[in-house]
Amino acid sequence: MSFLLHCLEWYILSVFTLSRIGFGRLDELFKNSFAWRVEIVNLSCNSFSGVLPSSLGNMSYLTILDLHGNSFTGEVPSELGNLAQLEYLDVSGNMLDGEIPDDVCGLTNLLFLNLAENKLQGPIPKTGICRNLTKASVSGNKHLCGVIMGSKCSFGRKSPLLNVWGLASVVVGTILITLSVVIVLTIWANRNSRNDPEDIVDSKLNSSDPNLYLLSSSRSKEPLSINIAMFEQPLLKLTLVDILEATNNFCKANIIGDGGFGTVYKATLPDGKVVAVKKLSQAKTQGQREFLAEMETLGKVKHRNLVSLLGYCSYGEEKVLVYEYMANGSVDHWLRNRTGTLDVLNWTKRFKIAVGAARGLAFLHHGFIPHIIHRDIKASNILLNEEFEPKVADFGLARLISACETHVSTDIAGTFGYIPPEYGQSWKSTTRGDVYSFGVILLELLTGKEPTGPDFKDIEGGNLVGWVFFKVKNGCAVDVLDPMILDADSKQMMLQTLQIAVVCLSENPANRPTMLHVLKFLKGIQDE
Repeated sequence: MSFLLHCLEWYILSVFTLSRIGFGRLDELFKNSFAWRVEIVNLSCNSFSGVLPSSLGNMSYLTILDLHGNSFTGEVPSELGNLAQLEYLDVSGNMLDGEIPDDVCGLTNLLFLNLAENKLQGPIPKTGICRNLTKASVSGNKHLCGVIMGSKCSFGRKSPLLNVWGLASVVVGTILITLSVVIVLTIWANRNSRNDPEDIVDSKLNSSDPNLYLLSSSRSKEPLSINIAMFEQPLLKLTLVDILEATNNFCKANIIGDGGFGTVYKATLPDGKVVAVKKLSQAKTQGQREFLAEMETLGKVKHRNLVSLLGYCSYGEEKVLVYEYMANGSVDHWLRNRTGTLDVLNWTKRFKIAVGAARGLAFLHHGFIPHIIHRDIKASNILLNEEFEPKVADFGLARLISACETHVSTDIAGTFGYIPPEYGQSWKSTTRGDVYSFGVILLELLTGKEPTGPDFKDIEGGNLVGWVFFKVKNGCAVDVLDPMILDADSKQMMLQTLQIAVVCLSENPANRPTMLHVLKFLKGIQDE
């Protein structure tokens, strides 16, 4: 248990917290911060004032810095750009001014940045994490400008004389444009009066009900197609006809997955691109308006360890999502297949899956606003690409499906064997519930066993978690490790990973680490 004690010792000694009791200035407190080995600083919701000391940039071990809800003034120190390990930075709710430092935006490990409710000004940098900031993370800064703020940036101040000339130019330009529009409309009206009546009918048809396109065999009327919404990058423009052809009318032979949210089909688009099409369960989907709103949110969530949503199509009561296709299927498929048709996942690949899935979940919990709770973390929702890089699937679907429902149904809010024990009392899902479910996945990777089933019928604990805890408590931790992959090289790493899983599976949610901490623990094993 030495590694677990080391983790817990790190968790306690590396945290510097003042909650609602601090006041005054920070200058003296962090004067010699280069000598500190602190990894987490939480000074939020206090009465600190004055400028942020540049010496904060010397805290090279810092991963989380939370200063929101104080009265700090002055600029955001560019020296914070020296914090190469920083993953979380919140300075919202202060009185900071000046521009957003490019050095801070360029921090490669930064997953979360909140600058809201300050007096910041100037253009929002287009580097690093600042390229993907949401409006909520910069709201309240009236003098910031850029695409996120919905305003263009003007550089420098013009003299009064230039302003007069500028105003005159606007007036003259307006007059010229107005005259041009009048001339063009006159010419167009004269031509239109001589048009063939059939042309006018065709024009009206092209602007009529989009469903008319579905009755036509011609694909030339592109404006009548049902287009998938475009997000950060141009998405696939698919029609209902395209989707039906790609899935062979949702043929059962193309089904590659079936769960609580709907059925997944392997599909080939007209251009030859292979995708996964999820047809959501009709009885559970929201109305059109709520569905489109959720898609606008989920479509912007991009990360190397999250399955990319390529687009969606909504027609009547039917809702269809289009995802990237994952060639190696789910982790569940590889762990459950013991017949020899698939190679056994060795420990190197299993540990890679654990780290990648943790990274994806950490991004959902801490790197995106609004934060996303998955609510259905399980082995079948961890998918693998050609290089066995894991990607978390179905994130946000629980909220998408049940935004108008309470979080009571186990069909919606989790899968038996992965549901945390507190769920029965609170009926509410939290990020710590996701951490518990991730702990179960770690046990699956370590043991090769599924969370529930006949294997545990006559065994102490009644399920995978109970059995593992019984073995660990009795000093037989090695007995739970999958004998098909256990060897002298993997044994130590597997035992250390087991200790992390045990912490994730604490009955008290408050005792579970965050996914940021879980990711750090796993990386600590990897770097040894």
